[in-house]
Amino acid sequence: MRTKMVIVVIIMVLSAYWFYPKEEDAIFVEHGKEQLTMIKIDIRGAVDFPGTYHVFKAITVGEALLFAGEISENADLTTINLSELITSNHQIIILEKDQVIDDVIVKINVNKASFKELITIPGMTETRAASLIIYRETYGDFKHLDELIHVKYIGAATLEKIKPYLTL
Repeated sequence: MRTKMVIVVIIMVLSAYWFYPKEEDAIFVEHGKEQLTMIKIDIRGAVDFPGTYHVFKAITVGEALLFAGEISENADLTTINLSELITSNHQIIILEKDQVIDDVIVKINVNKASFKELITIPGMTETRAASLIIYRETYGDFKHLDELIHVKYIGAATLEKIKPYLTL
């Protein structure tokens, strides 16, 4: 009787081992860390919710406009390419019909602007833009726009001229 019990226990242990589900070996493929880059899209003009929107992948202008809500009935979309792919910081200005681009002032962040962006400001020469960047790299970010008076080649008159186009 005892041998029969031992045989039954052995058979049960072997069958439990045999039929018990095995752990699967998962194979993980690592492609390295994916670097996320933030794209800043500034939408202005004839939309319900103008503002700055941040995305982490390239999107089209049409998809970006969905963030800003409804486009007004008076909007002139003839100058906008809705299928254009946005891969870096971008500004979209939706003008109303019969509105001139001069009516909209595009503000540039003086602490983050590149040389190329700075020289697009009316009244900003290449020399002033270069001096501004050198000053910013030497002394750090500007806390107030009035600090631009300390930049070489920017005087009081120039500062008043370029101030409406700048932001912090």
